[in-house]
Amino acid sequence: MSKGLLAEKIGALRKSKGLSQEQLADESSINLRTLQRIESGSTEPRGNTLRAIARALDTPLEELMDFTQEANPGFLQMMNLASLSFWIVPLGNLFIPLIIWVLKRDKVKGVDQLGRRILNFQLTWSFLIYGYLFLVVLFLFHQLPFFMSPLLIGPIVLSLCLVNTLIILVASFQLQRGRETVYSFAVPIL
Repeated sequence: MSKGLLAEKIGALRKSKGLSQEQLADESSINLRTLQRIESGSTEPRGNTLRAIARALDTPLEELMDFTQEANPGFLQMMNLASLSFWIVPLGNLFIPLIIWVLKRDKVKGVDQLGRRILNFQLTWSFLIYGYLFLVVLFLFHQLPFFMSPLLIGPIVLSLCLVNTLIILVASFQLQRGRETVYSFAVPIL
């Protein structure tokens, strides 16, 4: 969201608490001129400044943070589709969404929750497929009796990859339609 909305929110909260700009600046230990620039929308508070203002206004930081995040459904789509990178990069389905999540979770609205859901699902899927491959290798190298024909290993792995791709594409269509509860059937790890 724009910094103008955050400026309006801070100004409205200050006035509802009956504080002047000078009082809020003193209570939050910031410069009066800085507070004036924040409330006019010419600058955006970050980090410690935003925490100090939230503390002085006796408001949860998350309530103010919602006003610093911009809505970008296209970015959410891109983060979801980045999970398809497992076709090119091993574990790309984890690392690429993880990097996007870490860099943008405080800047784009919805990235934190969606990123957690994507990562939980992809971690679950990765444990399944790589656990299966580990067992196959273990049985083959130790020449243990295997529970299926080695000719089935490739088709099973390919099937699991296709199922993951299908789930990612279904989630993409759900995001496009505005549905926020995608990937609800993953093991909650994060």
